[in-house]
Amino acid sequence: MILWNLIHGCHRKSEGCKHCYVFARDEQYAIDTNIVRKTSAFNLPMKRNRKGEWKIPPGAMVMTCFSSDFFIEEMDEWRNEAWEMMRMRSDLNFYMVTKRPERIADCLPPFWSELKERIYVCCTMENQRRADERLPIFQRIPIAHREIIVEPMLEKIDFHSSLNGIDRITVGGESGIYARLCHYEWVLDVRRQCKEAGIAFHFMQTGGNFYKDGKNYKLTHRLQIVQAARANINIL
Repeated sequence: MILWNLIHGCHRKSEGCKHCYVFARDEQYAIDTNIVRKTSAFNLPMKRNRKGEWKIPPGAMVMTCFSSDFFIEEMDEWRNEAWEMMRMRSDLNFYMVTKRPERIADCLPPFWSELKERIYVCCTMENQRRADERLPIFQRIPIAHREIIVEPMLEKIDFHSSLNGIDRITVGGESGIYARLCHYEWVLDVRRQCKEAGIAFHFMQTGGNFYKDGKNYKLTHRLQIVQAARANINIL
């Protein structure tokens, strides 16, 4: 996997953004995260090394826009350039996460049919309110690969047996020193819903403030990932 942060900066959109890692990291360097700007990596998919080879090798999955949101309003100025690069690099797949599904349909390019099989779009739904609000919108968009990200998971979520068109749900607790509580029973309930819907499930991380079997665990970031893997509850 290759990281392509073509822009940097964002605006807090909903409850899951409260302790966003991008804002926290920028604060350490006195950077205003609310100023959205292009980065030096904007043209990364089109760059070659000294041997004339692509810096992003053919066949790679490109993790796109992880220090912003590809569908944020400021990206309107540059998004067509990004779509064109994705079109030109027909040998790559692109993976992006958004909290703005209501903007996706209006942001798709005229040549979307050429791209959609290589674009994986994930929508974050951190609590019941955002699941109820975003899921119906997300399901209506003409996307070939559609995933839900429940991270940080802030409460139990019921998808009301309405997971048509969803390929996978990834769940994770919140990281950082101010991590909000994540209950293991919430995680298992989403897994149950995925199993009943016949879709994939991935337990990404426990979060730094994790409740299981009557005990509250404070975990380092490394242990959050390790313990989630040890739970062995993924559905492929």
